[in-house]
Amino acid sequence: MGAASGAEAAGLRVSGRWRATPAHVRALGLGVLLVAVGVVLRRPDALVLGAPLLVVALWSSVHRPTADPELRVRTTAPLLREGQATAWRATLEPTAQVEEAGLTLLPTPHTAYDPGSRSVAAAVDPHGTEPTVLSVTCRSTRWGHRTLGPATLALSSALGGFRWEPEPISLPAVPTVPLPDTFTARVAVPHPDGLVGQNRSHHPGDGGELDQIRPFRFGDRLRRVHWPVSARTGQLHVTATHADQDSEILLLVDAMHDIGRSEGVDGSGSSLDNAVRAAGAVAEHYLRAGDRVGLIVLGARDLPPVTAAAGPNHLRRLLDALARTRVADGTVSDEKRLRSQLRHHVSAGTLAVILTPAVSPDVLAHAVGLSRRGISVVTVDTLPAELASPDLPAERLADIAATAAEHPDETRLAWRIRLLERSREMARAREAGVPIVPWAGPGTLDLVLRDLGRRSRAPRVVSR
Repeated sequence: MGAASGAEAAGLRVSGRWRATPAHVRALGLGVLLVAVGVVLRRPDALVLGAPLLVVALWSSVHRPTADPELRVRTTAPLLREGQATAWRATLEPTAQVEEAGLTLLPTPHTAYDPGSRSVAAAVDPHGTEPTVLSVTCRSTRWGHRTLGPATLALSSALGGFRWEPEPISLPAVPTVPLPDTFTARVAVPHPDGLVGQNRSHHPGDGGELDQIRPFRFGDRLRRVHWPVSARTGQLHVTATHADQDSEILLLVDAMHDIGRSEGVDGSGSSLDNAVRAAGAVAEHYLRAGDRVGLIVLGARDLPPVTAAAGPNHLRRLLDALARTRVADGTVSDEKRLRSQLRHHVSAGTLAVILTPAVSPDVLAHAVGLSRRGISVVTVDTLPAELASPDLPAERLADIAATAAEHPDETRLAWRIRLLERSREMARAREAGVPIVPWAGPGTLDLVLRDLGRRSRAPRVVSR
């Protein structure tokens, strides 16, 4: 295992072969031609011009490199978070046959490079003992699987006579997990149903929150005896506490539409950006509290649901799944996949957090259906606030539809109609008991969870 990890750290061995450069061919051909003209026609000027070219070309041919250089490439970080950087690095072992090395990367979306030209070059000391390192820093500004490159490497021999250039190199994609927004929730989940955790249960048991002080019963532990009350009343009293239980949180991320412009972690975010980062923040908060968190990405292709579990390793699984999220294409197969995903089983006591721009009526209808079954549902509106206005400026219409440049008036009118339908659908969902809140970071779910907790203790009719 140690040898495998060491080989992975060393990088991928690159192979190629030496080829004559066009400059070497031109120098050799022109030198032979000028020298021949000078000898045959007795032109000393042609001989003076051609002799240096011929000497350099012949010297380069005599000292032609014969062995392949040892060159390895790798990326320094196997996993990134939004805003973090890795280095695309090429390491050339000491060799006397290479005079100069160069590296160039092709651009990748949502990636910032240093240097900005994405190209570096270095002179190689033929008598040196240290390896030559070429490195381009790549900073990922958006979640997703980032394929850096492909890259072009080139090594040149003395006087540029021969060049060693492998095929364009593509390394495995570097996953960039979303950078979760800041999120905290001070209100407990309405229906904790696990065995251990930090949420207060409605049932008595071993926990940390006081329920009452009551008379001693057979089986009570002596450490729970409340001595001040016992001394005052003359009868043993003990402290009773609420049991601490964990809860199950189900995150449903709506990937059917991605509305808005995604400028990475340093700029504005689209609706899918807001949903993915909010899902990461909610998952991280509840997993640290000891709860179980599951994930379903609605409309995503080749992304199976993540079963609810707890622990820091499960957070890594959730963030990896969020990083593989891709927006649906809007085809008939995507609609069928969405309807299939909406038939998933949700166990009693689960808190379902639906993150959606509320553009798809099927997702809101699903939230209403879960609420009518007695499931605690919270819908988080991830539509960017600047796009919720019916009077969008002309430069923002392109974030709504690709044909906005050709038909700006029709696009603005269509978006106004869709916003009216969206407001009507959200109002119906609220009337059915589904709270809808915009994402606002810390405390987003506190008021809603408090209302759900009060509602859960009130009698109501549940449809089966």
